Amino acid sequence: MYSSLYIHIPFCHGGKCDYCAFFSLGDSTQELRMQYLARLEEEFAEHEDQCTPLRSIFIGGGTPSALFPEELARLFNAIRKHFTLESDCEWSMEANPDSLTVEKLHAVLEGGVNRLSLGIQSFQPRLRKRIGRRGTLQTLPKLVETARKLGLPKLNLDLIYDIPGQNMTEWDSDLKEALALNPDHLSCYSLIFEERSPLSQRLSPPSCDDFFLQCWHRNDEVLSAHGLPRYEISNFAARENRCRHNWEVWHGQTYLGCGPAAVSFDGMDRPANPANLASWLSHAPPTHDLLAPDARRREIFAFAFRTVDGWPWELLQDKLGLKPENVATLPAVQQLIDQQLVLCDNKGICPTPKGLLFNDEVLAQLL
Repeated sequence: MYSSLYIHIPFCHGGKCDYCAFFSLGDSTQELRMQYLARLEEEFAEHEDQCTPLRSIFIGGGTPSALFPEELARLFNAIRKHFTLESDCEWSMEANPDSLTVEKLHAVLEGGVNRLSLGIQSFQPRLRKRIGRRGTLQTLPKLVETARKLGLPKLNLDLIYDIPGQNMTEWDSDLKEALALNPDHLSCYSLIFEERSPLSQRLSPPSCDDFFLQCWHRNDEVLSAHGLPRYEISNFAARENRCRHNWEVWHGQTYLGCGPAAVSFDGMDRPANPANLASWLSHAPPTHDLLAPDARRREIFAFAFRTVDGWPWELLQDKLGLKPENVATLPAVQQLIDQQLVLCDNKGICPTPKGLLFNDEVLAQLL
């Protein structure tokens, strides 16, 4: 049974940003968006009986705010028609400040969204241009003010650092401007040069990690001082404002993925919808990622080391049936402890600060 829901909106407003490798279309017609919403409702109906009351909903993309207010309302009504939500369900939606309007904000909050994630990436015009970030931030302060007045409980802002040519003064300024908007959560991602993205065709990654490391440590220093401690590789928030959807997915939560390119997880299988709108509209079947039970358990165990908490013992036993005495026998665990990448104590097993920084090495050994 699925406990959470992810919905992929495959449309953007005015073109795709150069660094993005997620499936989306740079523009759309009303007719195409109507076809998408109709097929999405069919997909909801196909899977609604496989869902428990939802603990979280995450609407991503693409750019969900590329939908028009009446289209957003139709989407939210369809969700409530086909799924039961827990009383405290966390309902997140991504949005681009350039395509979000006050009218859309009303539709979003009236529809049930209680956690809004705004893609800023950078406040610096030259850096936005360098990574091909479309749009402007002219309406951002008014949008945040309006969202809070309308009762938005939780606000996240996305930032990107380690951009070629970026300096620490610019990154400090981005953090300062973001914090001035009083977000409940900040996501700070290092720039990834996706192989298929236009960005990778015109820029090269930094030749060394020095600036990345400076930003990494500055994030901890600045954001912790503002009550936003790191709780995952790229995410910062007080415990009560952590993103429930992502945190539970990192710890093996089941989720239904709807829309083109969306992935589901039922505890064993990871079916993935086709990353092509026409194929998905034509009911093309998903591809499947099936692993042997032991391999899947190792995967779930490894993913939680993205988080500062790792695995508290009670949660580990509940999710994977592992007790403290079982963990030492897992492949690579003792080696990671000896390398001071993982800490095991009476609370649980978790990455050290070094292990969080070198998460790729931890995953490689555990998998």
